[in-house]
Amino acid sequence: MNGVGFSLWLVPEGEARRRLAALIESLARRLGGPVFAPHVTLLAGIRQAEQDVLMRVEQILSGSMALSLRFAGPETGDTFFRALYLRVEPSAPLLALHQAARGAFDRRDDPPYVPHLSLVYGAPPPAAVVEEMRPLAPAGFEARTLDVYSTEGPVEAWHRVRRHRLR
Repeated sequence: MNGVGFSLWLVPEGEARRRLAALIESLARRLGGPVFAPHVTLLAGIRQAEQDVLMRVEQILSGSMALSLRFAGPETGDTFFRALYLRVEPSAPLLALHQAARGAFDRRDDPPYVPHLSLVYGAPPPAAVVEEMRPLAPAGFEARTLDVYSTEGPVEAWHRVRRHRLR
């Protein structure tokens, strides 16, 4: 499955990043899916020129503060990019930042936002694997960084374009 355009990702750092990256890599080896950087997507599929995307992100983040993100246990989904994930509890600051991004990129008709951190891309794993994940995932993380990623093409080709620090 291929991605398109650019995506805005809130990314964990430190111990939370290490734990989540190890979990994603372990699950990818076990289930045969791709390895990807741990992230909570703020907005995906932005189909505009890179310079325009970067300029708009600067405007969105003006004055943005770090966000405390909390996970609600692992869940499975029926889409490639949400096969196994940790749902993120929607907080007012997270939803406000998402709405600012939607507005900046004129994405008012997008489906409802479901904040989450994917652990597996591909087919949903068996229920036993989901249960194994419960004690392994961190409770959440402090999002102090927003990355602009090029998510064009296969997952293996995705790469960070710019990193922004949240205050």
